[in-house]
Amino acid sequence: MARIIDKEEKRLDIARASIELFVAKGMQQTSIDEIAKSAGVAKGTVYLYFKNKEEIIFTIWDMLSQQHDEAFLKRITPEMSAKEKILEYFNFSECEKEHDKEQMLTLYQHFVSSMLVDKTGLYSAYFERFFQQDYDYISSWLNDGIAKGEITVGNVDLLTYTIIMLLKGVLIRAKASNMNFYEAQNTLTQHLIYLLDQYTRKEPCKN
Repeated sequence: MARIIDKEEKRLDIARASIELFVAKGMQQTSIDEIAKSAGVAKGTVYLYFKNKEEIIFTIWDMLSQQHDEAFLKRITPEMSAKEKILEYFNFSECEKEHDKEQMLTLYQHFVSSMLVDKTGLYSAYFERFFQQDYDYISSWLNDGIAKGEITVGNVDLLTYTIIMLLKGVLIRAKASNMNFYEAQNTLTQHLIYLLDQYTRKEPCKN
């Protein structure tokens, strides 16, 4: 009797097998031949599941994003403030449980680098939906915080984009300064706290 193959799981297996290659060599320098060898399959098998290398990269991002969203949703509660939700959204501590945290930092940096040098438009088009998700989440929390009187923001749109740009900037700085995972996470958190504190309403001093 022929063995039934779970096509989606096989697809994810190939994507997972390519992570170490992408971390070590970068997105552009890694070949389909190397990915096939790492996954223990023929090159033709890789093409049965992916049209090109970019689809493998995007599948990895889909997988990591889903893991992050699931971890984030478990950490937040309706009672949390806008500031607390944003800080949790940019808390990537689940990397310690699901993957090698240092590899994940390098992988995220390669994602950003590939997007910056991309001339095909594939990366920009793909990542735009994630940036839109970030925007929708953050702006909704900020508006909710305004409605609850937690924060005062004159331009929600500008602050939202500033927070998103902060993440990209910290990833680039972490690469340039050779930061480890904890240093990068702490740098991101500290900058977010400083930025959001500028908009947090302060309780009046009691005599």
